Amino acid sequence: MKLKPSLILDPNRCKSNIARITQKAKDHGLDFRPHFKTHQSKEVGRWFRNEGINGITVSSVDMAKYFTEDGWSDITIAFPFYSGMIEGLKELESTTKLRLFLNDEQDIQRLNRELNNPFKIYIEIDAGYGRSGVSHNDYGKIEYLMKAAEEGELSKFHGFYIHDGGTYKARSIEEIKSLILDSHSALKTLKERYPDAATSLGDTPSASVLKSFEGIDEITPGNLVFYDWMQVQIGSCRADDVAVWVEVPFAQEISGNKAIVHSGAVHFSKDYILYNERKNFGQVVHPDSEKLIPKENCFLSALSQEHGTVSGFSKESIQENGSIRVLPIHSCLTANLFDKYITPDGKTIEKRVLS
Repeated sequence: MKLKPSLILDPNRCKSNIARITQKAKDHGLDFRPHFKTHQSKEVGRWFRNEGINGITVSSVDMAKYFTEDGWSDITIAFPFYSGMIEGLKELESTTKLRLFLNDEQDIQRLNRELNNPFKIYIEIDAGYGRSGVSHNDYGKIEYLMKAAEEGELSKFHGFYIHDGGTYKARSIEEIKSLILDSHSALKTLKERYPDAATSLGDTPSASVLKSFEGIDEITPGNLVFYDWMQVQIGSCRADDVAVWVEVPFAQEISGNKAIVHSGAVHFSKDYILYNERKNFGQVVHPDSEKLIPKENCFLSALSQEHGTVSGFSKESIQENGSIRVLPIHSCLTANLFDKYITPDGKTIEKRVLS
């Protein structure tokens, strides 16, 4: 068999992650609308459907089209509307219940003129993270947008949405709870002020560890379908919850307990976490183990386009097939760089491929 960098997906771990968060949402009375940007696979999407999920979240019109091909018809496009989305929305609107991010009155009016079917509107809220959205305490603009949505012939105001990327800086459960506090408080305040509006929270760390979701109606995490080494460090999961890893061909050993492997930025991206003040681009785990056991002090310490350097290398890291197992730092980006998944028993799981 040709040895090349391969993205391995363990269905059992993945299905366990899906079942766990689905049950948690039920226990807390939350609408779970998972973000499918992480896996981008119709087959993985069906595993959510098997748990009773009906509504999903995506990050683009094209991604929405891909999942409508497999019967999904209640879709949130979690990216601020821009004019280039219009034609795609026209293709989707006749078969899909659309929820859109609209933070501008003129855009709301334009979609009411150019679309032909009803759609719902989220106002994206910025509680301090600073990526996009309306400030959580700018009630004048919030109410202006709510009024514009309700005045539209087709549009209906649905609620408020926050994705707080700040929790990805956490390194413990307590830090997650502390870092999400501003966003959680903002949603609770908005819920108290506008009780008929839905409130939605989107990040994986908070969805994974929070035990109270007071004031929140919906969650839309995506990364927790797979998790990754960053999420292990954050405190969202255990290493053995990670459902994907990359098997990279060992090339040669070099001096200083280092090795060259065929794995670069085109396989992992260049996301990293700091380990003892050194960049870790991927965590090596013990070979041929049913459990994903990290090898201490053994990780991808440098990446170029196709080359990777493993620090802390020993030949015990190499599997019988000549590859090394590496947990990605950010599974969303890593998955996006491969055209398919391979299961541990050699089966192929298709995924969306960017054209």
